[in-house]
Amino acid sequence: MATFSAKTLKMLWGRAGGRCSFPSCRKYVFHDEEEADTPTLIGENCHIVAEKDDGPRGDPSMPLEQRNSYSNLILLCRNHHKVIDDFENGEVIYSVEKLQQMKELHEEWVRHQLGFDLPRQQDDERYAQIIDGWEKLCHVDEWLVWSSNVLSSGQPSIVKEIDEDLKEARRWLLTRVWPGRYADLEGAFENFRRVLEDFYNVFHKHFAESGGCLTTKKFYKIDEWDEERYNYLSCLYDYHVDLVQDLMLELTRSANLICDLIRKHVVQSYRRDSGRLLVQSGPHMDLSFKEWVEQYRGDERLKLMPYEGLEKFLEQRASRSTHFGEGQPPQPKPKPESA
Repeated sequence: MATFSAKTLKMLWGRAGGRCSFPSCRKYVFHDEEEADTPTLIGENCHIVAEKDDGPRGDPSMPLEQRNSYSNLILLCRNHHKVIDDFENGEVIYSVEKLQQMKELHEEWVRHQLGFDLPRQQDDERYAQIIDGWEKLCHVDEWLVWSSNVLSSGQPSIVKEIDEDLKEARRWLLTRVWPGRYADLEGAFENFRRVLEDFYNVFHKHFAESGGCLTTKKFYKIDEWDEERYNYLSCLYDYHVDLVQDLMLELTRSANLICDLIRKHVVQSYRRDSGRLLVQSGPHMDLSFKEWVEQYRGDERLKLMPYEGLEKFLEQRASRSTHFGEGQPPQPKPKPESA
């Protein structure tokens, strides 16, 4: 099944006015069957040149990336998608040139007949471009895999390539030029950036690189035995691991908030098939694995910035839906004063 970028979907659906591009139809179409009264009114992202080499109007010389781009897609209702891809005559009647012309004429009709809001469409496409960049740098499609490495085995780790992308994402998000149309969405991205900044910095306090992976260093292992120091460092290590994991959960909450607001404002169907971002931890003492969909809840969702910085988070994390640790870091016992 083809996957399309947020910008591609915004361009396709927005410029088509959310209507079937077939000239005798032009009915408003819906993203999925839950919204439509009849399955025939489901909108489908149809390929002009087929995605597969042996599909309707197939062209093996066209790169796959180009086949799934906006320029090679046309928005149609389910019925007219079947018409243009009909095995017997669809490919003959509806050539590549014919479909490109159909798309062009439909978009022109939308611009002139439907009171098309060009500034909003341009802003939404800009948001969608930022969304695509965020997805790539933060490995959103691989979230379960890379977050599981942070949450599993009591020793958080991150693949070096992902760690480098997260480092870049901090700067990249900070320097985006936003359209200024959706304050809550822009706030959610800033909230995510702040969590990411603290997650990255806390993780990097204690790590060692090995085999293309950055792994939390077991800094309680000391060269010379000192029971009191060992016990303190062991407690500090556990606290550090719990904090890294709690920040990973917070990062997931902040990412799911972004996804919700993308669906609200920019691309209604965004990640509906793949669902909310999921995290997994384990194996636990009973060898089980646990999975959560971490989201901000209740009053947390009402705040423009649910994450209020690391110091505040140390106080608040125990009240989050899921947490591994709480409170301030352990302190070493004071040494007794000499007589």
